[in-house]
Amino acid sequence: FQFSYVDADGNAVPVPQLTFLRLLSAGARQNFTLNCQNAAAWYDARAGTFARALRFRGANDEELGR
Repeated sequence: FQFSYVDADGNAVPVPQLTFLRLLSAGARQNFTLNCQNAAAWYDARAGTFARALRFRGANDEELGR
């Protein structure tokens, strides 16, 4: 899946703007909401595993920890 970012008016945010924001920031916080019926995004209680957990990757291709 690929994410896209939009501003408050619904206009797409250009990649260079996101790149400069990343380069000039010391930290960031982002909220993510998943609305998907019957999805096990974190812990799959039926299987008793975290194998289907969402994983996020940073701009440097490193997986973000929890």
